[in-house]
Amino acid sequence: MKERIIGLLTIAAAIVVLSFIYLKGDGLAEIEQRIEARQSVTVEEALIQADLIYPWIIQLGAFQDLEDAKSLAKQFERKGFKTYVSSKDFSGKKIFRVRIRPSSEDEEVDPIIKRLERGDYEFQVLGKGQQ
Repeated sequence: MKERIIGLLTIAAAIVVLSFIYLKGDGLAEIEQRIEARQSVTVEEALIQADLIYPWIIQLGAFQDLEDAKSLAKQFERKGFKTYVSSKDFSGKKIFRVRIRPSSEDEEVDPIIKRLERGDYEFQVLGKGQQ
């Protein structure tokens, strides 16, 4: 029985070593790329175009520092919100706004508002004319 266990452990170790050699460590790089892509935050330049105006947008914060905006966006993404960072120039200064927008044209804002209120978060709902 002892020999069988040792034999199985030896085979398992050989499989791990051979798979690492065969993959040449690329498997880990691919995993790291996927993790990095999940943790990245989308930064968009604000444009004034009729086709980019949503029925609603929720603004969670506005910052002069991009890293602060990214940090807040990541916090809300970890809580299940789909956030993005929008940048816009105001009087020559770039402002980075952390926002939530609808996933589809018919997505309702009320469930998201309720989740934010339950979490006691500060936010502002912006209609079409305020975006």
